[in-house]
Amino acid sequence: MKKVLFVLAAILFLYIGATYYLSSLVLDTPNRSLEESYGIATGQWRVNIDSLRAELPPVQEVSFVSPVDGITLRAWLYQREGANCGIVLSHGYHDNRMSMLKYTPAFQDCGCDLLLYDHRGFGESDESYGSGGINEATDLLTAHAFLKARSGLSDGQIGWLGESWGAATALQAAGRGQVTPAFVIAESPYTDWATAITERGERDYGPALSAFTPGTFRWVAYRNGTDFATASPLQAAERITAPVLLFHSRQDTLTSPDQSDRIAERIAPGLLTYHALDWGAWHAHNVVWRPREYAELIQAFIDARRPDFCPANVGQRTQVSAVD
Repeated sequence: MKKVLFVLAAILFLYIGATYYLSSLVLDTPNRSLEESYGIATGQWRVNIDSLRAELPPVQEVSFVSPVDGITLRAWLYQREGANCGIVLSHGYHDNRMSMLKYTPAFQDCGCDLLLYDHRGFGESDESYGSGGINEATDLLTAHAFLKARSGLSDGQIGWLGESWGAATALQAAGRGQVTPAFVIAESPYTDWATAITERGERDYGPALSAFTPGTFRWVAYRNGTDFATASPLQAAERITAPVLLFHSRQDTLTSPDQSDRIAERIAPGLLTYHALDWGAWHAHNVVWRPREYAELIQAFIDARRPDFCPANVGQRTQVSAVD
């Protein structure tokens, strides 16, 4: 009997240790530098970052404080004199604001103010555990308020664009109902944090990893002080009242496109525009594969759903390019 109890205790101890270790991987926010992201964008994906920057107004290095825990979030602000619109751009996991420059040509004709910020724990923002969009959504709402205050724009004159982790964040923020932005553009989001983690974990380590999922999620909730189950764009989707433009690549092997399919089913049809693209793009890289066509889809969405956002340019779009 003692041997059985000892074996059971050893198994429990190993399980607790293993799930704690896995929770560290889940909570980790890999801090890729702006310089590293620049090198990947220009070298691996052939995105001409310097050309994109040249088309923008002089950059302002700005920061704002998260009301969640007082950490500082750092950002780039591009302001145009007399701008009548603004965009908050929210980057993906394992990246930073540098990666969001590739989306800026889509808003060139509208002359919008642009705020590109680093999520908590990423880029040059202060260190923090990730929370799958829970705390990040609060941070995005704070970024929105910052841009609103600096620009004098109203809530309805500011749109949000998020990629992957940032897309999930934008959808969750919109679902809170605290602010109704002009629109939400979500590229390659996940349905919920648990699904995203499980899907990637089982792909990398095999289906046996699912046995550690319950313990891992409990550790995550305990260590970052959030309700893990609420990190869910899927739950938020049906509460969104702003127009939503949803993108996903059918060839995405990192976050399966059916996750966006499920989100699309929850968004009110009168608000949703969904492009499940068959361009052969990698995860969150539709804009890299076909930048001109991607920008045109964004412009068509704005013209159809929010023609007041950029009225002077409806039907008079100039050609844009984000890639050499």
